[in-house]
Parts: sequence; C-alpha cells; structure tokens
Amino acid sequence: MTISFYYKKKPSLIEAVKNDLSLEIVDHNSELLETTEFTKVYVLYSACKYKNDVVGIVSLITYNSFNNECFVKVISEEHHPYYYNMSKSVFDKLTPASNKFTLEWREQVKSKFN
Repeated sequence: MTISFYYKKKPSLIEAVKNDLSLEIVDHNSELLETTEFTKVYVLYSACKYKNDVVGIVSLITYNSFNNECFVKVISEEHHPYYYNMSKSVFDKLTPASNKFTLEWREQVKSKFN
C-alpha cells in the first residue's frame, strides 16, 4: 500500500517514511532512482527493530514538487522488494532469518557487495 501526504516543507527521507512506518530505524542508506522535471524517486534501505529482531525494510519515496506531495511505499524484506543496494554496514545489522523470500532477497543484496 502506498500513502501520500502534502507538505509545506519537504520532509527528509526518514521523516517521510515515518509517516507510514512505526518501527525504530537502527541504520539506513538511500539511493536516488529517478529524477524528472517535477519528481524525484528515492529508495531508503533500513535496518529496523521488530520485536527481538532487526529486519530489512525497503521504502520507495517519491517527492512531487509540482504539488508538494510525497508518496511512500514501505516493503518488508520478506516480500522480496527487488531493490538490492542496501549498504553492507546496514545489512550487517540484520538478525538471522528463515523466511524463503527474505533469504532470497538477502542473497541478492549480498551479491552486490562483491
């Protein structure tokens, strides 16, 4: 599910994600995916506390400067988000997992380190 909200002052990536994510972000890195005349699309890779674990969360954030609107889509690693540029320092904070899709996603992320 994607949420959207209007802003007067453009929120940081973390502030934008906090509109849809209540988990504590332990560490993160980001990348700019796309820029057009009125939009910028980012991916925020986060290691987040969930119960007794630290899990990977991928958030897609789109800023639309034409109407000052921000769109946020938060995807858990267990849904294999198909974005793999999480930094090694963030990845190393994740706790062990057993979910098939999580393990497949983590293998793809690890393959980017070499």
